[in-house]
Amino acid sequence: MPFAKVNYKQIYYKDWSPKDGSTPRATLVMSHGLGSSNNYYTSVVPFLTEQGYRCVCFDMTGSGRSPYTHVEQSIHTLAGDVVTLMDVLSIDKAVFVGHSMSGVVGPELAAEWPDRVRGLILVGPVWPNPEVAPVFEDRINKVAEKGMEVMADTVPYAAVGSKATSLHHAFIRELLSGMTPAGYISLCRVIANAYKSPPKYEKVSCATLIIAGEEDKSAPLSGCKKIIEALGSEKKDMVVMDKCGHWHCIEGPEEVGKLSLDFLKQIS
Repeated sequence: MPFAKVNYKQIYYKDWSPKDGSTPRATLVMSHGLGSSNNYYTSVVPFLTEQGYRCVCFDMTGSGRSPYTHVEQSIHTLAGDVVTLMDVLSIDKAVFVGHSMSGVVGPELAAEWPDRVRGLILVGPVWPNPEVAPVFEDRINKVAEKGMEVMADTVPYAAVGSKATSLHHAFIRELLSGMTPAGYISLCRVIANAYKSPPKYEKVSCATLIIAGEEDKSAPLSGCKKIIEALGSEKKDMVVMDKCGHWHCIEGPEEVGKLSLDFLKQIS
């Protein structure tokens, strides 16, 4: 399995080359959200590699196959991990794709390291605000007491849209079950504290696409609209997926793939 040494961390990643073996039209670095792994994007990747794009998907520390380091994290440190991973893989500039919590990491990355980002695709990005802190403090307490089973038995059913199937529930349940409680709690703290030092959205100048879910309760449309308004980008757009909840790439991979390709063609 491929691991990259990112500062003091061991980060698992999957590097998908263009299907035809050609030189990539562009590289996408794809970062998952809370309770997930690089496999969140697996059903979307073929739409991109078939069109000549390279996709690098990775597990954040404490998620998937990347071991938890027991060092507190923040939106800024997670963005720094992306830059270091790009350095390790000799990626000068990339389109960053971020889901949920990573939808906060993306603007931080683009604001602080603008020369490394060609564009942002933010899938169900969370708007940092103090109102979410109690929600995640409650999750921390539950997971600390009962382990990941309590999340695996609730989130796959409560956080999806009305078109979700039993297969979607099962996949999301498996993603959550694969996390260590300590890693999950660490990332819960990152989201709960994000409002204290949010990205400087006004400094983001690259083209940005937000893919929102009509029935997303975790990253509601109201928050996505606030992000769009706050971005300094001249080229920015938001598309809403019909009857979709918070797990867009699982609930509707074909639509996410098509929307991403349309955006990539526009910025090429």
